[in-house]
Amino acid sequence: MKSCVIYGPRNLRLEEEPLPEPGSGMIRLKTGAVGICGSDIHYYQLGRVGDAILTEPLTPGHEIAGVVDAVAPDVTGFKIGDRVVVNPSDECCVCSWCKEGRQNLCPDLKYYGSAARNPHVQGLMREFPLVQARQCIPIDAGVPMSQAACVEPLAIALHAVRRAGNLLGKRVFVCGAGPVGCLIAAVARINGAEEIIISDLEEFPLEHALELGADRKINAKNEDALESQRDSCDVCFEASGSSAGMASCLKIVRRGGDVVHVGFQNVNEVPYPVNAAVIRKELSVHGSLRAYQEFPLAAKLVSSDRIQLKPLITAVMPLEDAAAAIELAADKTRSLKVVLSGPAIGE
Repeated sequence: MKSCVIYGPRNLRLEEEPLPEPGSGMIRLKTGAVGICGSDIHYYQLGRVGDAILTEPLTPGHEIAGVVDAVAPDVTGFKIGDRVVVNPSDECCVCSWCKEGRQNLCPDLKYYGSAARNPHVQGLMREFPLVQARQCIPIDAGVPMSQAACVEPLAIALHAVRRAGNLLGKRVFVCGAGPVGCLIAAVARINGAEEIIISDLEEFPLEHALELGADRKINAKNEDALESQRDSCDVCFEASGSSAGMASCLKIVRRGGDVVHVGFQNVNEVPYPVNAAVIRKELSVHGSLRAYQEFPLAAKLVSSDRIQLKPLITAVMPLEDAAAAIELAADKTRSLKVVLSGPAIGE
């Protein structure tokens, strides 16, 4: 089978590997589609994501939809030919957070396609990956594989909105019109937000954000437009992962409002205006880390057409063109979500 392997910055190779056999509790998938995430871009371009540095070859990828190709003898509930999406979190199942139903906070959690551990946790950007059966969620046969692969970022958006609480009748600001930011706008729409404003430095993703649920767009280069929204929004989502975006959210959120941090900052320590913003405005500030319980709901929303993912996808390219696809995904002037197609793309 073909597998994408990153050896260092801009050193991605398409390699042939033996077809793996599923061990206990495992399923082998025939890949339909794999979404390219920001972490995949960083591993390809920089050889690292924050403190997670490549020290050995890594197969990236954690957003996948596919068809069950083989199952271990002890696996029940799935059969060959089933269409599934995968929750890429592999939690320990025994810690207090797992037992409380907050598996996304598991301190021993492993994540497909990650260099945060040594040895690295290999990812899913391959033709026939192995996954645990408990990580698989059925997806309706009518959902195109390219859209099914976007269930994972939708689950992240659902978790972020859940952290914000009730959005009914509220004004919402989303900073960052990447895939997750656009999907936060889509989720806020179906959760009854009165108005959704989204900002970004590029016009291309902003136009797609309007298709996905945002009411208004602001180019973040227009400082006057951002200033005009000062103290006006009930809930602000920071999805850009930038200090400027963080500052915009703290400025735009009204007194007594909520700020949800979704995007990781480029550095671990960033200045935070606790006195002027958090205390004097009496804000509630929330972190939002990945997702877990939201995966079945995300799959159901996509299967029922409650959320349309087609406007999110700006290109579908074959697995063999992974390097070019990642380069395209990194260019926000002409792409939003780029998806790689596998051998089950049409099934």
